[in-house]
Amino acid sequence: MSTKLITENIWRELTGVAKKSRSKSQVAVAYFAKGAATMLPVKKASILVVDASEKAVKSGQTSPAELLKLYTKGVKIFSYENLHAKMFIVNNALFIGSTNVSGSSSDRLKEVLLKSTDKKTIADAKTFIESLCSVELGSELLSKLDKMYRPPRM
Repeated sequence: MSTKLITENIWRELTGVAKKSRSKSQVAVAYFAKGAATMLPVKKASILVVDASEKAVKSGQTSPAELLKLYTKGVKIFSYENLHAKMFIVNNALFIGSTNVSGSSSDRLKEVLLKSTDKKTIADAKTFIESLCSVELGSELLSKLDKMYRPPRM
């Protein structure tokens, strides 16, 4: 087991791990903004839980178009209203921290991640993420949400 605190180049690390991963990922992250599908290119059959509520979409925090990009690649997309978690299980490692999948997170904000390869902790995180998977989003609902989307105000 190893644990590592990541305070620099967080998105270089996460994007790189996701690109290299040959297995499905499980992610629970509050917001998935414009450009997020490129920042977190998870594989087919991965699970992604976000806050895709009307409030999150209308405020520009979650982009249905970005979710559709992953959905068309075979990623299972779920919404959990008021989600605030930031957990990424990618390539047999768990990353927990402060970062949403957004340009602000990568370009402006000071973020932190803790990376763990502890098998019990990863199993607990998978159980938690699976417990959030009650409202699955398909192409029809994502398209409907996309019509409500408004870019965030800067």
